[in-house]
Amino acid sequence: HTSNADSISSFGKSHSGGEGVVTSGLSAPKDLVSVESRDENRRDSSLTSLSSKHLAATSPFRSVDAIILVYDLDRIETFHRLENHWLPLIEKYYNGDLPVIVAGNKMDLVSDSDHSPTRQQIISLLQQFKFVRQCIKCSAKNLLNIDEAFLKSQQSVLYPISPLYDLNTGRLSAACSRAFTRIFRVFDMDRDGLLSDAELNAFQQKIWGVSLTEKDFTGWKKMATQHDSSGGNEAEEVDVICDGKFTVAGFLAIFDVLITGQNRLEVPWKVLRTLGYDDELNLNIPASISRADDCR
Repeated sequence: HTSNADSISSFGKSHSGGEGVVTSGLSAPKDLVSVESRDENRRDSSLTSLSSKHLAATSPFRSVDAIILVYDLDRIETFHRLENHWLPLIEKYYNGDLPVIVAGNKMDLVSDSDHSPTRQQIISLLQQFKFVRQCIKCSAKNLLNIDEAFLKSQQSVLYPISPLYDLNTGRLSAACSRAFTRIFRVFDMDRDGLLSDAELNAFQQKIWGVSLTEKDFTGWKKMATQHDSSGGNEAEEVDVICDGKFTVAGFLAIFDVLITGQNRLEVPWKVLRTLGYDDELNLNIPASISRADDCR
């Protein structure tokens, strides 16, 4: 038997010689780790040992940044348990703000098993619980994708989706749109309301320190033109490319695709943080500039 505790201990042993556990870049509570290690034959995870009223109050879960929910790929009822009990419970107590990674364990024992959830069931779960950032398969026994599960949970904390994207409307948040619209205008050097290849390249140089190739320009434009910027409303359709240059809508479309289509939240966050935005998308204006304005 491989319990959910094995997934945690496998990660800890492979990274620290068995001396403690690191989750999402944060030290796991020692009392949680010690309890899990003493009860390796338990079938349910540490989370399932808690009653609903204890979830928010129990110390290991009071200040968590992310949760990895583990189910048994060979026992479909464990997937349904997450779907029908634990995810609704987490949604209730954390208001859908806590990122969750769902990990199917024992992939070394199953391949296309009738007991495993179907692709449609996974998609349905992701649609129903929008705070679930990713569903992955892993094997605690073979250490397959264990690192990936912890990496994804860490990334969900470092690069949160809620400031950037409104999961209810399915669009960039108002604050995110304002921030990237301002960034667009900063790099629109000739003030024609469009970003030329040269201006886009200046943006690329500022953020990543490298130049774009012709292939990159083509790829970005293709990405923008294939994106539905109207949100399904034909009356709101806008041009994303004009005279071979990006419009504001086209520039925003790039980041919409990166967030929703490619799950690469590190890219928009890299742009925002490089250009002085904090985690609430407030622009940090250097004190030297503020002082200069006060003297005018």
